[in-house]
Amino acid sequence: MNDIEHLAPGDDRPWSPEEAASIARAVNRAPSVHNTQPWSLSMHDRVVDLHQREDTAPSQHDPEGRDRTISCGAALTNLVLAVRKLGWRADIAFRDDPEHLASVAASRRLEPGPAEIQRYEAIADRASHRRPFEPRPVSGPDERALRSAAEELPPVRARWITGDAEALHLARLLTYAARVQHADQTYQRELASWIVQQADSKPSGVPAEALGEQGLGAVGLVSGATRAPDEAWLAARVESESVLLLSTPEDGLRAHLDAGAALENAWLEATHRGLGASVMTQCLQLGEIRRGLARGGGGPDSVQVLMRFGHPVAPVPRSARRPLEEIFDDDPR
Repeated sequence: MNDIEHLAPGDDRPWSPEEAASIARAVNRAPSVHNTQPWSLSMHDRVVDLHQREDTAPSQHDPEGRDRTISCGAALTNLVLAVRKLGWRADIAFRDDPEHLASVAASRRLEPGPAEIQRYEAIADRASHRRPFEPRPVSGPDERALRSAAEELPPVRARWITGDAEALHLARLLTYAARVQHADQTYQRELASWIVQQADSKPSGVPAEALGEQGLGAVGLVSGATRAPDEAWLAARVESESVLLLSTPEDGLRAHLDAGAALENAWLEATHRGLGASVMTQCLQLGEIRRGLARGGGGPDSVQVLMRFGHPVAPVPRSARRPLEEIFDDDPR
């Protein structure tokens, strides 16, 4: 994904209704903080503009909008894959604007490659696996492929948490964050409002049955029902799963977009390979956790995302989505 100064589509015809719907469906399936789907689209000629909606932001969970912008970065990956699947080259112009984040132009005809097709097809199957994984580890080739997928989008850097010392360091940081956020009643009330029961038909929020009560995935989203883990026990869980840390040289709007795009790239690669994944960013709302993880990696990068990968034990419930027509922005800005 490279910045470009001018968008010059090679076909003046506007997107057809079928093409527009295909693009919207792909964006609609992107992961987002508490399934808030904080994006909207506008289209003109053969350009798609990605906007950020601030009206859906959970104020306690995401006070600075980090997760909201990371979510929009994931949507951008799906948007690009949808344009590529339609047989167009996708040129991206990033905007220094928190409302109008990026524009994607179909500049000329170009058939998608095999990896792009595979990841596009994985969009429909991608889901958050917050419960424990099977005990068998992710293979070395799969780990290399996932890290490579994340790092296809520079300047994002990816590294696996490896060894006893790193696992214990991460476990200590996660247990600290879990205690802080479990005790924050204002935070917990807001989180509870985003957890929906199976009978509910809300187009946003996280299904209650998708949440775990213990294990690494549960610590990644600490609710009132989460059991506070023992550090040594959690360190063993970190070592038994594959935990990937994504970081960027800078910290800001563009860095958060880049991290989200890389996150989704790796997640779709994992889905294509039959692996499950979930994202842990709740703990990273605490600045001391981000700083602790950056020091643990031996570098000055800003930590943006933690991801866990493994072999799913069972299928997980899918989160609901807004109707496609609600994704389109009537004010193209």
